Amino acid sequence: MSKKLKSLLFILILATVVTGIYSNRLNHLSQNTTHITTPKTNEIKTNDYSVTLFFPNSKQNKLNTEDIILSENLNTKEQILKEITTKLITKLENINILKKEAFKYEVYIKNRTLYLDLDSKILLSANNPQEELLIIYSFVNTLLSLGGNDAVVLLINGVPTDKVNYINISKNYKLNSNI
Repeated sequence: MSKKLKSLLFILILATVVTGIYSNRLNHLSQNTTHITTPKTNEIKTNDYSVTLFFPNSKQNKLNTEDIILSENLNTKEQILKEITTKLITKLENINILKKEAFKYEVYIKNRTLYLDLDSKILLSANNPQEELLIIYSFVNTLLSLGGNDAVVLLINGVPTDKVNYINISKNYKLNSNI
């Protein structure tokens, strides 16, 4: 045999031995298992939803946030949205943005757009345009923070309206985290 052929044969044998040793080490490493702990099924509540409520801070003219958990048996997105809106209205009443009374409202979805039909008294409680804008975006940001929807259209007492108090509300509202 020639020297070149012997050298090539030596290199091939050496490569085979090295890959065999490397493969053996990988096999030994793969036999070590990492134990992963998962919660027990009775610890998991399937219908719990964590939601961020946005609400006005009148002193700073911005929106504050608070995380809440909805733990009722909510089966549809419409039920979830209605419950979130109820919790938001309660929060707005508790911080004296809205007067405590029975407000009528509806929330429904059509083509990735949320329609929020509010009682006109909700927006009439604002004393200036800034307060009205904060109330509007507290609803918009809270409802859109769930994801899955692109915009909110405001209706007042079931009809599209240009203006209730200060601000033209005839446009589609998108999530605005800068407020």
